[in-house]
Amino acid sequence: MLALLITLSYPTVDKKPHQVSKQHQQAVAIARINPAKMLNTDPDWVDASREVDADQGRLDQQLKRLSKTELDHFVIRRGNISGLKIALTFDDGPHPLYTPKLVQILKEANVPATFFMIGHMANSYPDMVKLAASNGFEIGNHTYSHVTLTKLTDEQADTEYRATNDILKKLTGKNPRYCRPPGGDYDLNVLEAAYGEGLTTVLWTDDPGDYTNPGDQILLETETAKVSAGGIILLHDGSQDTIDTLPKFIASCKRRGFRFVTLDELRKP
Repeated sequence: MLALLITLSYPTVDKKPHQVSKQHQQAVAIARINPAKMLNTDPDWVDASREVDADQGRLDQQLKRLSKTELDHFVIRRGNISGLKIALTFDDGPHPLYTPKLVQILKEANVPATFFMIGHMANSYPDMVKLAASNGFEIGNHTYSHVTLTKLTDEQADTEYRATNDILKKLTGKNPRYCRPPGGDYDLNVLEAAYGEGLTTVLWTDDPGDYTNPGDQILLETETAKVSAGGIILLHDGSQDTIDTLPKFIASCKRRGFRFVTLDELRKP
């Protein structure tokens, strides 16, 4: 399997855009972990309360199994622990209301971040993709349909990543380099699909559950409780509680000596 991964080639820039067919849309419908149920109060924000995020124990077990095959080199769960470096990531955007607010908060605090964007959302709100990219933030691939990739065929998983890559490349001028499988669900085939599209899979160490909008105080306490060196923090582009608490969370981490860095910097030895 490792040999197969190494022989896969990266996508070329002049590749014909990969289309998402009706058959593919029907196939991935059964694999959705977030069935795009719209909230009455905000038709643009997908209800994330039903999202099944991988718990930390399962992520540990997955990486332990991978370490025996040397495939752990294609997955980032934690970065270098020296220097109290941490990385912020935001899933499920872009969002016409919340993406601009996140960009403004991060720019004012001089904090880098990675936005893992859903393909069909990027298609709907291209200006939001361009806004984040033009302000220097990394744009990552969060699949086209926000589905459980392990429930798809190899070809369907590849389509999810490839279609999103094509959209993001068209909007930003750059090929995405990082991806995050929805819910943290992956297997060897999912890693192979990502690698074949030039993507490194990024997981997380801290998930404070902001998608449930638990309230500002609870979220802030959860966010700050387990932050540790080399950590990758998972937040969401679409949570009002995240907007409300992010400046305080950033300030708290800086006071404790943590330094926010890009994923590239976090990976450095």
